[in-house]
Amino acid sequence: MKTKALSFVLLTLMIAVVSCAAPQHRYNTQRGAAMGAGFGAVAGQAIGRNTESTLLGAGIGTLLGAIMGNAVDQSHEAAREAAITNKRVVYYDNQGGAVEAIPGPVDQHTECRKVTKRVWDKGTLVSEKVEEVCEGEKYTRSY
Repeated sequence: MKTKALSFVLLTLMIAVVSCAAPQHRYNTQRGAAMGAGFGAVAGQAIGRNTESTLLGAGIGTLLGAIMGNAVDQSHEAAREAAITNKRVVYYDNQGGAVEAIPGPVDQHTECRKVTKRVWDKGTLVSEKVEEVCEGEKYTRSY
């Protein structure tokens, strides 16, 4: 039984490592779920030292990882939509949080648009940062 649990944990960790190697900013929900499952399984095995604890840890880790990855996906999608439409975009959640993306100017050399992203929690600004969103490939590092 220990061999099966160890094989499951190693397989989950390998999937998590491979899924993190993708260069795209998409599919963070799946990536978060895979990584959460791996870390949860390892934590469950370390705490309970049995298969039931390993599987419970993997399940809880999958859920938490997917939730965090989905938040990242929504943040990236808001910035992308604002850059494409050249309009302010706000995504709300049902806990009083929001992600706001405000498009800025286009860089003529890179064809990328600056987007200001603000994260709100119950009406309070939590973070603000400027990102660069490119429709195609970015060919130069200089501005």
